[in-house]
Amino acid sequence: MYRELGPDDHLAILGLEPGELPDAVLLLGVLDVHEGAKRFAGYLDDARFSRSETSASGIPYYLGQHAGVRVALSACFGGPMAAMFAHTWCGAGVPAVVQLGWYGALQEGTSLGDVVVPRHAERQDGVSDWYLPKGILSDASPDLAEAIVARLRARNIPADQHAIYSTPALLAESRDVIADWSRHGYHGVDMETAATFAVAKHMGVRRAAALLRIDDLVAEEHSIARGLSRELRAFMREREREVVHAAIEAVGDARPGTGFVGGGRTL
Repeated sequence: MYRELGPDDHLAILGLEPGELPDAVLLLGVLDVHEGAKRFAGYLDDARFSRSETSASGIPYYLGQHAGVRVALSACFGGPMAAMFAHTWCGAGVPAVVQLGWYGALQEGTSLGDVVVPRHAERQDGVSDWYLPKGILSDASPDLAEAIVARLRARNIPADQHAIYSTPALLAESRDVIADWSRHGYHGVDMETAATFAVAKHMGVRRAAALLRIDDLVAEEHSIARGLSRELRAFMREREREVVHAAIEAVGDARPGTGFVGGGRTL
């Protein structure tokens, strides 16, 4: 029944009229969804909180803009929540989705705050099978992903495209599991990207992600568990702001008709 909802239904869930849709939605993967969304909304211009009062779903989000690109920001935790939010925004007709958040490094040679722009995410999230047949990649739109990399590198932020692994069970990762993922060449692990990509791909919406390195799982540097110094927290906050701005600017760069030349096909 919910799968058959149309654009007007999804707009009603969001409390928006057709002409109020933003150019993109930013989905932030974070445990504390309220504080995380509030912090990241501070990186936008003219940000305002919104939540439909007429819908039981009441998906919370911020509306704002940067560099002339209008965006919505919703915070989510894990594949199911990311899929629900992505489905609602894509169903309403938003033209692009960008997953933001953090990843744990599975390869040597990374540093805190490095950015991975995933080419695709291994579908072990538990949700993507509802949207894509087995064997189909949950991948980014090449032009949008390349535009994000270009914007990040223009800021001298280390950024590359790699395959990542999306898991539904963050605390179930053992040393053997991490070693196996590393041997298979995955650059990092997160919880949301495979689900977000799968939903957007199923619904024909352009998609990409930009994830900040937080933990080094190979070297067992667990920043999430042990915390960061005041100086490193300040560094990461500034890096978050830069990533948000780069992602939004890339949405503008890669809009159809802008002349950005990416890696071929759009979707």
